[in-house]
Amino acid sequence: MTADSACQRLALGRDRSKGARVLTLGGANVEHGYALPGELEADSKYTIDPQPRLAGGSSVNHACRLLAMGFDVHPVLPLAKADPLGQVIVEALEAAARRGGARYRRTDLHVRGAGLLTPFTTILRQAGSRAVLNEFSPDMMLAYEQHVDRHLSRLAAGRGRPSVAMVGHVHADRTTEGGGGVGFAGEITERLLTDPALSEVRTFVNFGSAQYKQGTRRWGRVLRDHVEVFQLDIREVRRFCRDAGLADVSLASVLSWFRDRCDVVVSLERFGAIGQLAGSDRPVAAWPYLIEDVADSTGAGDAMGAGIVASMAIGSFEDTGQSDEVRREQFEAALAFGGVCAAYACTTVGGATACPDLEALAEFERTSRMSSRGGSSSQVVTDHDLFLIDRAFDG
Repeated sequence: MTADSACQRLALGRDRSKGARVLTLGGANVEHGYALPGELEADSKYTIDPQPRLAGGSSVNHACRLLAMGFDVHPVLPLAKADPLGQVIVEALEAAARRGGARYRRTDLHVRGAGLLTPFTTILRQAGSRAVLNEFSPDMMLAYEQHVDRHLSRLAAGRGRPSVAMVGHVHADRTTEGGGGVGFAGEITERLLTDPALSEVRTFVNFGSAQYKQGTRRWGRVLRDHVEVFQLDIREVRRFCRDAGLADVSLASVLSWFRDRCDVVVSLERFGAIGQLAGSDRPVAAWPYLIEDVADSTGAGDAMGAGIVASMAIGSFEDTGQSDEVRREQFEAALAFGGVCAAYACTTVGGATACPDLEALAEFERTSRMSSRGGSSSQVVTDHDLFLIDRAFDG
């Protein structure tokens, strides 16, 4: 696969797959960000320029990226109709749909119930770091579970089964602990992934922190039996595998754990991503792109996931009727396209703002691609590569 073909392959495949639709299920929130001029100090006052409110959350980010690329979407969001802030998210979906000439399911888009609030996030940015403050209404979290069940019931009745399902961070997946605090059980997420309505639907999972922290003992069986592709960044996947009984949490050991379970994609921040097909001991890489100025890395991982899922929607690398070589080539292509999407996301502010169509992505790929070994944007990774990546992310 040549480096300049990732977007071209997707565009050609998209023409052959009209009607493909993706279910996006997970987080949605309105984001209000502040760039601080210096270190945050107690009892201090800061004067900043007015900041826009932006749409965000895993499911919104996934949906907007896919819509802009021309894929129809079925979003299942914690979106309150009576809350005027929720209109920020609706406007983002509308803008992305217009950009890609795609449609999203508007029926039952909002969660039912009076007095519900759409989740709200405050982001404090200072230099290269940030702090995130999430506000989740308990009433919305309870109502969202019922909202999810209604959509699953429709799918079980055969109403618009999707080509691929994307499951992100389900904020409603909480339970009251014995001490009165709020913990994380993962029950809604597991019910989603194991629901018969999605039994024949390929599934892509990009967990939130509360989910991956539960580790392999909580999710190992679910990943093996119900998930096609699992995406985490390198620090998250190391933490996820701490209870897997591995000799160490080197990248080689982590990939070996996934070999008998599901395909895995490990993003490497600004260094690209590593992916491995289940059953394969040949990891492949999507090497980084040349970006002069990173505007905001928010949602870059979600953008990568959307790119991989777009590739899954036009051709599965899970088809066991194909040769291993063909499956690996398709997986490489999906990872390469995901890398283009992630890199582009770093050039814009917000996870669901100014989402590009395929033409914009192709132009970005052409002008921003870095030279790589063999002239390919995606290729087999050596043991030496894995060792160097481990060293780069030590500590």
